[in-house]
Amino acid sequence: MRVPLKRCATGAKRLRRWTVSVTMLTSLVVVGPGVASADDNCLSPVVIGAAGTNQGPAHAPPPGVDRSSLVARLGAEVAAAVAPIADKLGPLVVTPINYPATGLQAFGAVNAKLTYDISAYRISKDTGYSRAYEELKKQATECRSAKFVLVGYSQGGHIMGDLAQSVFHGNGPVDRARIAAVVLIAEPAYNGPSPRTTEAIYSHGKLTQDQDHWRIGGGLGQRAAFHADDPVVSICVYGDPVCDGEDLVGQDGKLKPKDNQEMHRRYLGHAFEGSKDFATWAGVQATRIIHPAPAANRPGPAPAELPGRPGPAPAPAPPPREPVTIAQSDAKTVTVTVVDAAGAGSRAVRCWNATDATHSWKSNYLGETRVDIPRNGTFTVTCPTPPKPGTFSLEFFNWRWSPAIQWR
Repeated sequence: MRVPLKRCATGAKRLRRWTVSVTMLTSLVVVGPGVASADDNCLSPVVIGAAGTNQGPAHAPPPGVDRSSLVARLGAEVAAAVAPIADKLGPLVVTPINYPATGLQAFGAVNAKLTYDISAYRISKDTGYSRAYEELKKQATECRSAKFVLVGYSQGGHIMGDLAQSVFHGNGPVDRARIAAVVLIAEPAYNGPSPRTTEAIYSHGKLTQDQDHWRIGGGLGQRAAFHADDPVVSICVYGDPVCDGEDLVGQDGKLKPKDNQEMHRRYLGHAFEGSKDFATWAGVQATRIIHPAPAANRPGPAPAELPGRPGPAPAPAPPPREPVTIAQSDAKTVTVTVVDAAGAGSRAVRCWNATDATHSWKSNYLGETRVDIPRNGTFTVTCPTPPKPGTFSLEFFNWRWSPAIQWR
């Protein structure tokens, strides 16, 4: 359930006490100087956070950490990214996603990809995606004008990246305009060339920004690049086998260490670019996306409508982004047409008797195949298991879902 916040004159001290009293519920309240949305009593933005593997509500908190704290519910990295958002925009409703958060303990450049489809990670990540999808849908219905910030670390970043791409491609539970910002920390589908990605180099106890912007990718492959106008901040420490595990050899030509797990923990405890740590810095960047600095040469208001003259026509709605259409060809085959596909290239494709909101590995998964997707054009996908009559869609791994069709 969502925690409502009513405005009264009791001040921040009581709100802090109240926060403690509601932390066993789904949502938390973080105190700050924000405002409610215009047409309801909801706060905006609403933060939805997904902790990493072995973190969050499904796991015991670290030693000395109270189970009701943000760190215990979100994981330390996500909590660190949320803190500057609350400082700048709060009070916030913060909803931790309760999902298994289990799976691979080490993401080697080869090991993770080979074990993904038979691991607990697959089930855990997709459970987290489904719960995050439903939580976003529920809160968007309850808070009709609120906007949302999605934040995730490691496996939680994989979940939030997938959810963001569903929304941005028109398959999500809300319109893309309601996503104020997305923060992805060390996600295993990291795409270095994607807009607003930042890599850091750890050396001699310090983190510095990588000015060369090496083209690195996650241990579970690179997700399709986000667009320049997508409000996404994504960060990775060079050498972290989760977000920099695509290749066995580093940019320096040397073989990467087999076990470089320490780099996956460098998002806290080391100052970065004026922030206390890399995760906090990512949250600061999100606040700048949500409330950008005023432009020096911002255009003035549109001219007023004159009596007897019609005003300017409204701008046409933008065309669908990267349109994908699918059509049944025969008992097992689907014809797919893509335009300007950011997910072009060799990619795993999964067949489902479901949509992204209703898919279940146990009941409607039809198998996976690999295809070469053109930037523009038509190709076919043959499902390993013939679909049953009813709802059908394709999942393009680390990119998007297709619109659903009715299989006959």
